[in-house]
Amino acid sequence: MLCVKIASAAAWAQDEFGKAEVDDARWRRRLVLVAEQAARRPGGKVTEVISGAAERQGAYGLLESSAVAASAIAKGMFRACAERCASEPFVFCPTDGSSLTLVDRAKKKFGPVGSRNFGIQGLKVISVLAVSAEGVPLGLAGQAWWTRAPEPPKRHRHYRKPEEKESRYWPEAMAQTREVMRACAPNTRVWFQLDREGDAWPILQQADADQHWFTVRGAHDRRVLLASGKKTYLRALVASQRVVTRYDLTVASGPQREARTARMEIRACRATLDFRNKRTDRHFSKPLNVVLARERATTPPGEKPIEWLLVTNRPVVTAEELQQIVFGYSQRWRIEEFHRSWKSGVCRVEESQLRSSEAAIKWATILAAVATRVERLKLLSRKEPDRPATDEFSAIELRALKLLRFGKSGNKATGRATVPTLSEATLWLAQLGGYTGKSSGGPPGSVTLGRGLTQLQAAARALEALDPSCD
Repeated sequence: MLCVKIASAAAWAQDEFGKAEVDDARWRRRLVLVAEQAARRPGGKVTEVISGAAERQGAYGLLESSAVAASAIAKGMFRACAERCASEPFVFCPTDGSSLTLVDRAKKKFGPVGSRNFGIQGLKVISVLAVSAEGVPLGLAGQAWWTRAPEPPKRHRHYRKPEEKESRYWPEAMAQTREVMRACAPNTRVWFQLDREGDAWPILQQADADQHWFTVRGAHDRRVLLASGKKTYLRALVASQRVVTRYDLTVASGPQREARTARMEIRACRATLDFRNKRTDRHFSKPLNVVLARERATTPPGEKPIEWLLVTNRPVVTAEELQQIVFGYSQRWRIEEFHRSWKSGVCRVEESQLRSSEAAIKWATILAAVATRVERLKLLSRKEPDRPATDEFSAIELRALKLLRFGKSGNKATGRATVPTLSEATLWLAQLGGYTGKSSGGPPGSVTLGRGLTQLQAAARALEALDPSCD
């Protein structure tokens, strides 16, 4: 069983950033305090999260100080994630890009995001989220940030070198992940999960470095080299294979996706793919496993059936290993859920209005860690609902939770000596945040959990102040 503690806000902040590569111990303590307050009261603006004039001044000092690099804060977060992964034989690592739209009226702090015609400013980022084999987020293991130039490149992308393209940030974030795993979780294999944007030869050329695995959703019908010397194309080759296995895949709901159990058919084969550098017209080949997963007879009206063409270096011998490849790619949704919690959900990072790009990245990094914490709690309550709540909440947090949810009758309603399950405690927490049950359209989400955490942490701190001897 996976055992990852959410822990109190203070303990979590110490675990997450206490080993950050910040030389001055005073700044490191300040970083931990700021992260603790962000975990207690998630929000987009520093003024919303940090209470007290002195604390707020200290937070701004940290974010604006040239003595504390954004990369040092990030490395502390990556290390904490890798240490959580150390007991796992492998972790799925959904990898994806996003952009933060930020206030920049003078257009001097950031760069364009989206279409340059709209004049929207912000930052670009590639993130690597580590997810357990059971599908529970463990933290961020890599992030690569950049600011786009005000003017578009003069040369077409086909004629630019790999190091001149934005796709170069994918290998950078993946290299960060391999490096921190090598240092803190040397026995854990990374299994990168890339969407179609990752189907580019410079990315695939190094994705399997250090014997790690990758799965990428094919965006191109690539040429395949046959043993006979003839050439064919990827889709035709794998579609011609017999169905190897059928199984059920749990599909989470989404903006344009109905939750369901999809019946999947899987075809697979080994193929040598022919990659071409369009700038130089040079070719290189790479033997990989190809998996075609198609949904049959379970697609809701108005939706397209699930169909994934997956290319992977994961060795395949059994039907169970094929199913694991498809399941692993389905965990790529976890990074979309992280982006939602980070950007527009519980953390609302795009509301920040800091003075510089470096300060914005520091603050965004802290809030990214908070977003993964909330996502982890959400998923643990669904994957392991019968775990005792004491695995994730301290005794005083459970006491505060009962008081907030049930008032003075909390012990009678729940049983003084009875430890609630994680599912029960998470439900109470979500109800504090406005969750109304079935009318909300599903299990508690990160927004209601984040609101509940804000109330819970304030109440727990009040109880600690009234009775310092309680634990």
